[in-house]
Amino acid sequence: MGSQEDVSTRNQPAALVTDASERVALHVIRALGRKGVRVQAVEVEGRSPKPIGFLSRYTKQASMIPSWETSAEAWLEGLLSLGQPGDVLIPVCLNAVLRVLAHREALAERFRFLLPPESVLRRANDKGELYQLACQLGIPVPRMYSSRNEDEASEVAESIVYPAIVKPRNDEDLYLPAQARWRKVESPAELLGAWRRFHAVQSEPVIQEFIQGAAYGFEGLYDADGSLVATCSHRRLMEYPTPGGPSAVCESVWDARLEELGRRLLDSLGWRGVAMAQFHRSDETGEFFLLEVNPRFWGSLPLAEAAGVNFPHMLYRAALRESVAPVSYHAGVRMRLLPTYLLSVCRAVRNRPWALGHWLPKLSYLLDPRVHEGLCCLDDLRPALQYLAQRSRGV
Repeated sequence: MGSQEDVSTRNQPAALVTDASERVALHVIRALGRKGVRVQAVEVEGRSPKPIGFLSRYTKQASMIPSWETSAEAWLEGLLSLGQPGDVLIPVCLNAVLRVLAHREALAERFRFLLPPESVLRRANDKGELYQLACQLGIPVPRMYSSRNEDEASEVAESIVYPAIVKPRNDEDLYLPAQARWRKVESPAELLGAWRRFHAVQSEPVIQEFIQGAAYGFEGLYDADGSLVATCSHRRLMEYPTPGGPSAVCESVWDARLEELGRRLLDSLGWRGVAMAQFHRSDETGEFFLLEVNPRFWGSLPLAEAAGVNFPHMLYRAALRESVAPVSYHAGVRMRLLPTYLLSVCRAVRNRPWALGHWLPKLSYLLDPRVHEGLCCLDDLRPALQYLAQRSRGV
């Protein structure tokens, strides 16, 4: 029986997963490998000397290709030299997705993949265009202020209510760590300082109203025909490196309003493949406000798998044009990412060391066996240890 399964696996198209040095790519590799898919992990030269995805037990082949920043032609030739015709290409991070879309025709002659049209992705990734669409659809968004130049930014700084948020309009060609992708500002001076820093790397940064409330995400997978075949929603229970940052602990949730808003937005965009719409739920009104769309896999991806939705494997099958039956997920499932969770607890203790009621309950996420671990998995520990070593060295 085992040999028959091995032959069946070998006859399946492989999956080529890009950005192998990123934690999200490791999640994708594991989710595919656990379903028996042969995975070839791919990274561009210069990103990491030892990509964590290369160390996974679920990676059957690891390949370095030239960076597109060095030569777009060499990157394309390197990618086209990998795998076999008919294999599934899964670009993980935004810039890899954009490069694949830019060379869609050439890559489609060799690989199968499931992505939205480039115009659709760019519309979702541009916060100005996205907010205009959301307003047309009746989806609440934070108030956003025009700041095409420093004079306009100065006028905004003197007239708005604080706190506020400053961030780039989109993530294209930006390689900022999570804590540097946005800035919460409390004064005109802080706003202008943040605006100048972001403007130096990308013109016309976004200035927007700060919505006080918990962070939620709605995730969806659309097949090649535009049918929504899988969803999952979550809320962040702990965040790191800053409040409003990526999940350290999160929980799957079901909320009809969140589901309706997320579906309305992605349906209107005409989405294909995976995406996550990020919302804040206002403490004041209880309403969900759209913040942005991640037109790619998201950081809390292992939670969806724990809750019953294996998005990478469903994407793989949808890219092969297989029939993918809609699935439901379990609400109330919790997941932690151990490194960021521990750092978040340390921050809470450091900030309020005598307030046991503030930080002691957070330890329950470590001690509760029902909380799933998203990174340090016993069945695939080597890449997690490498990830911890790299982060301890600031790599």
